[in-house]
Amino acid sequence: MGNSWDQNEPLSEINVTPFVDVLLVLLIIFMVTAPIVNHVIQVDLPEDSYNQDKMKPMQEPLRLVIDKSGVLYLGNTRIGGSNENESQRVLTDKIKQWTKGQKQPWLVDVEADEKVDYGSIVPVIARLKELKVSMNLVIRPKARK
Repeated sequence: MGNSWDQNEPLSEINVTPFVDVLLVLLIIFMVTAPIVNHVIQVDLPEDSYNQDKMKPMQEPLRLVIDKSGVLYLGNTRIGGSNENESQRVLTDKIKQWTKGQKQPWLVDVEADEKVDYGSIVPVIARLKELKVSMNLVIRPKARK
């Protein structure tokens, strides 16, 4: 009798092999699709393309220099402190005179020492924007290895 009872009892064991196979397939699918779903537009930017630029500007840009103490120079001419009202007025007048003799686009190269305060550069940039003059912030290219 013990034998017949064992044969009629429902089977309570679960075969986990198909379950593990399905989980592994799902894991592989998620591993393949995760980089595609999280894909961000990636752009390789050039480090110093301005060195490779072969186009010459139509006219020579005006050179504006701010040294580490915040003194403003237009070309080689000392104007004064970049935050001083008198210097800002002189700068505005000089740039207006320069733009009268030049064709558009007016271009100014702004060279500021890396030790200069941000507050010393802002008034200069504001004057240039008011006068509708385009500017290049001049930087030193990275050293090539």
